[in-house]
Amino acid sequence: MKESDEFLILQKYFKNLGSQYNDSSGVFIGPGDDAGLFSAKKTDLIFSTDVSNSEIHFPKNLEPDLIAYRSCCVAASDIPACGGTLKWLSISLVTPTNKLSWLKKFAKGVRLFTKSYKIPVIGGDLIRGKECSVSVGVCGEINQNDFLSRNGAKAGDSIYISGKLGLAKLGLKLITSRKKNLSKIEQTYKNKFLKPKVHTLLGKNLRKIANSCIDISDGLVGDLGHICTQSSLGAEIDVESVPFAGEYKEALTWGDDYELCFTVPENKIKKLIEVSKKIKTKIYKIGKITKKQGVRIYHQGKEIFIENQSYNHLSK
Repeated sequence: MKESDEFLILQKYFKNLGSQYNDSSGVFIGPGDDAGLFSAKKTDLIFSTDVSNSEIHFPKNLEPDLIAYRSCCVAASDIPACGGTLKWLSISLVTPTNKLSWLKKFAKGVRLFTKSYKIPVIGGDLIRGKECSVSVGVCGEINQNDFLSRNGAKAGDSIYISGKLGLAKLGLKLITSRKKNLSKIEQTYKNKFLKPKVHTLLGKNLRKIANSCIDISDGLVGDLGHICTQSSLGAEIDVESVPFAGEYKEALTWGDDYELCFTVPENKIKKLIEVSKKIKTKIYKIGKITKKQGVRIYHQGKEIFIENQSYNHLSK
């Protein structure tokens, strides 16, 4: 096979990624035609797209299988944030090289993701470019009445997150430093950046419990701010209640942890705790939704101010 033959590469390494899950995802025809074919049956569908670019979302020298796996996680996280069930992926890759070894490793990372979350790849595209860029489209299903929107928060709701923040930031520092012989906790940080957990089970179980939800991709303060803005409300966060690693301001604003942040009314908290125990997922109450707009952060009883509250791709 020629390293420059796009069609043979697609046919050999990308055609059947996750195809063993076609039936359960309603996919009739996957990669290989001009478009994929799937059945929606009597359910409602949700769709989201995320782009991961070299030197912005991951280090340039990161191994291709890790680039692939992380890019899939980042995109897929949006589906459980809406309460949905993952159905399939569509992946478009701008590759900086035509070497088969690089492309085979990339396909290996996608295959591992499809196996981990039991979903197929329905299609995509492959082109050559100067820098690596991965665009992942994700499709999920949900009954429209169960959709978790950002605008559903209510005053008095308790604010929860699904895990510790700041780990991915520390992991990225370790990756870029190329430190060897990592301790167990350092390896945990590294894995948090490379393979963030997609909270598929928690997302589904938040239906009819949470009033609103978002995944933490650009920082807790900024992402919670989206819920507040779209709900025309505000929030109070108690730093002492937030589980984090590293410096707390970075943990609150950096992002990349892809934990879920959600709001729950008082009469649903008991049910939430029962569900979290049943699915063995830790949750942490970190604050409350208020009528006064804006996100306010309290540390040791005093309100503090953080200038850069989240990552912004278009900021200077």
